[in-house]
Amino acid sequence: MRGIFVTTISMMGNKLPLIKFFTFTGNVLLPLYAFLMCYLFKQTLEGVLFALLISAMIIERGWKTFKTTKEHRKEEFHGDWTLAVVTGTYLTLFFFLITEFYVRVAVVSTYLSILGLAILTASFKLRFWGMAALGKQWAVHAVGVQKIKKVRLIKIGPYKYIRHPIYLGIILEELSYPIIANAYYALIFAALVCIPLVIVRAWTEEKTSLRRLGDQYVEYKREIGMLFPTQLLKRYRSGV
Repeated sequence: MRGIFVTTISMMGNKLPLIKFFTFTGNVLLPLYAFLMCYLFKQTLEGVLFALLISAMIIERGWKTFKTTKEHRKEEFHGDWTLAVVTGTYLTLFFFLITEFYVRVAVVSTYLSILGLAILTASFKLRFWGMAALGKQWAVHAVGVQKIKKVRLIKIGPYKYIRHPIYLGIILEELSYPIIANAYYALIFAALVCIPLVIVRAWTEEKTSLRRLGDQYVEYKREIGMLFPTQLLKRYRSGV
């Protein structure tokens, strides 16, 4: 079944410019949808600010994801089903979030929104820190066809503490937007659909890293936690 699914995604990517479709959806369709819903349901300062925030964040994420990598042929899709599904569900989350905010949410809790903004800020810092540590190895296509010539194990910056700081940043980001909007159904969708798929992508990427780096990565996995700084917790508990 999984093989059929992967083949289908690969065929879609070959027939359609999948990454360009994702970029167009994030940069154009979702901002237009946000402002349309604002016009139809919530023509208030709060409604306008939310549309501006969501539009800016989606465009920033798309630019940071697909435009800053040093990969060769970065806009070509080569059947990485995890990239397709994670990006697709991320965009779907925003459609749910925008709809719920403008149609269902009558009163927004300032405290929840501030908490969400704090989580969003932390997610940005974590993602940017991870990308800076990777440098020229920062890659969108981390699974499947290798589009970076030389790959070495990175153990600086946040990679000294967790193996996947960028994915942790994405998880925090996907939780933050529904909290900002007080959109509880969108939060459930993020927790039950989006975040598990991000973790699956991290696991899939680890298989690729094991194949490329061998025993180095085996040792790294033994030393460093996947999404939590387990070594720091162990040192804290032991009083070292």
